[in-house]
Amino acid sequence: MTGYIRKAVTAILILVFIVAAVIGVGVITTLRNVNVEYIYYSSAADGESDAEYLAAVEELNALKGENLMFLEDERILDCVTGNKVYIESYKKVFPCSVEVVLRERVEQYVRRNSQGLYDVYDVNGVYLETRASALNPSDSSPDVLLDVDDRVLGSAIEICAHFRDSFGSIRDLVSSVTAGYDGILETSEMTLHMYSGLSIVVCDYDEFTAEKIQKVCEEYGKLSEAQKLKGAIYAVSLNDDAEGDYAAYYNPDLDGLTT
Repeated sequence: MTGYIRKAVTAILILVFIVAAVIGVGVITTLRNVNVEYIYYSSAADGESDAEYLAAVEELNALKGENLMFLEDERILDCVTGNKVYIESYKKVFPCSVEVVLRERVEQYVRRNSQGLYDVYDVNGVYLETRASALNPSDSSPDVLLDVDDRVLGSAIEICAHFRDSFGSIRDLVSSVTAGYDGILETSEMTLHMYSGLSIVVCDYDEFTAEKIQKVCEEYGKLSEAQKLKGAIYAVSLNDDAEGDYAAYYNPDLDGLTT
């Protein structure tokens, strides 16, 4: 009988210890600190992006008291509900903190809608707003005009992203982007119209897109200052028996306009 009581007491003590440990861990891993870094570009302190930032911080702070071990990623991501601020990164720092980097979206492109207004998009193609002007309010210079329909909008933004990676900028160099079809070559084309007067034509733009733009950049570097003022650089796919699968070449007599 004594042995049975001893075992029962031992079991109870173990259970109490486990419960205390669970409670202790729960207390230790309760979220207490939400550290937010905000990367922004707007100069206006009362801009809409700032309001979205403040709303996001409030929602993030509302997570305090949650158990960090069981806090789902979606709960953190759902704290940003606007479209001008987004969570660039976040991480849980045990035992009791979350570090979040919020970034203001940078507008880059505009597209004319059926009402004659301009739909504004960020560098990743996320819609931001609609307004009457194509000018970027940060510097009063035009955003890149995407004169394309919904079907190829994603492709146009992807090509622009590759162009920006290769050339270092796009708003400073490209005024507009158009899509068309070359009946002679029987290829779909995306044309970037540069302020200098030169056009960049990407044929079969859904194939080897990044590689073609890189070839364009290399070809552009070979041009004289006079050549950069006219004509077009064509990026094309090659036949299987040709050396490589893509290439770029300069034609001074064509401007890249297609129908």
